[in-house]
Amino acid sequence: MSGKRFKVGDAGLRLGRSSSNDIRVPDAALSRNHCLFEASGASSVRITDLASANGTIVNGEPLGSEAVELKPGDIIEIGDLRIKVVPAEGDVPPAPAGSVDLGFGSSSDTSESAGPSAERPSGKKRSPIMNVLWGVVAVVLALAIYLVLGESSGGSDTPAPLALDEAEERVIEMRYEKVVATADSIFRYYMVLSDDSSLRVVIDDVPGENRHVDQSRKLGEQALARLGEILGDADLRTLDSQYVGPDVEPPELHSWNLSVVYSSRTYRISIVNTTEPETFRRVREKLEAFTKNELGVWAIQCSRAQLEEMAAEIAETGRMKWEDRDVEYGNLDASVRAYREAVFYLDTVNPKPPEYAEYREAMERSKKELDKRYSDQRFKADRALNLSDWETARSELRILCQMVPDRDDDRYREASAKLVDVEQRIKNGGR
Repeated sequence: MSGKRFKVGDAGLRLGRSSSNDIRVPDAALSRNHCLFEASGASSVRITDLASANGTIVNGEPLGSEAVELKPGDIIEIGDLRIKVVPAEGDVPPAPAGSVDLGFGSSSDTSESAGPSAERPSGKKRSPIMNVLWGVVAVVLALAIYLVLGESSGGSDTPAPLALDEAEERVIEMRYEKVVATADSIFRYYMVLSDDSSLRVVIDDVPGENRHVDQSRKLGEQALARLGEILGDADLRTLDSQYVGPDVEPPELHSWNLSVVYSSRTYRISIVNTTEPETFRRVREKLEAFTKNELGVWAIQCSRAQLEEMAAEIAETGRMKWEDRDVEYGNLDASVRAYREAVFYLDTVNPKPPEYAEYREAMERSKKELDKRYSDQRFKADRALNLSDWETARSELRILCQMVPDRDDDRYREASAKLVDVEQRIKNGGR
């Protein structure tokens, strides 16, 4: 990500594992929506942990529920990611007052988001300066962040995901299947992207670990762009449609099948009982990694004992977020997601341990409470909108977006769209 610059406006800048974030880092240690950078004062920035599972560390100290002001020299640690805050310098043009330069280099590429911020529960409010800033859409601030993985001091040369309108063609449908079978067992990994942009993954390992996984999710535009980038590998088009070899004798079977439908063309590659071409191996590994990050199916690679341990750890996070549900608006959503992940881990093992039912019950309890609070909050926002009380509506809509921070969630999209309209009305003097 070295060389990228991001502009943080009224919405802030969000970092996480999901493709819906402004800064996407495909690391299982990160939550889908991990932390948020926001404008603070005239020339500074602050960071808020978005009820993440593994937390955010600033200068060696775990970040709590409150936002923390950042200054040049601060070190932020998220999983294996290290972020250093430095002032803009070198040949980077001076940033406008209140702009954030993420310091990945001097590239002019920018990315803007539409995520809001608002008051905290339990009567905890943001600073008066912060409230004023939300009324100024153009206000941005400047800071530089360098990403360092491991002990490397340089950035990756991996290009940023293509926007859909920049890709050669749009991926309409995709099917990928990997099968490793013997006379005694079979492992099947099946992935399909349907024409409604839903990604589904089915994994069977029988008798083996006796697991069955079936996960699906509708992809957002950024995730679709990333998938299009992976499948758009130019070298993939040079491969033959079929490779068959005697490397493995029957009744064993090793096979890979990939078919892709673009807006105006299709291609299919089948590999059976022979070494896969290097180009194909590279693409299918990216495909599998993409799925693991978007749907979390990487857990299938773990043993039963590991899955039970991971389920217990993430369920404990869900419990803590539930207990702190009145501290941060996003904690109930974080509790639902944590328990859902714990249930998923145990979905893949048989027989089910006693904790499985407990986690499912806790997930439904958190979900029911979130739905109730969201409905109550939505009523407040709609009432303010009907009364044309734009300042109140803005505050209530920001709370809605914090309650469900996933930008691929329809509830977030609805509240965010209303917020954009309200911000514009306030900018135009209430018209």
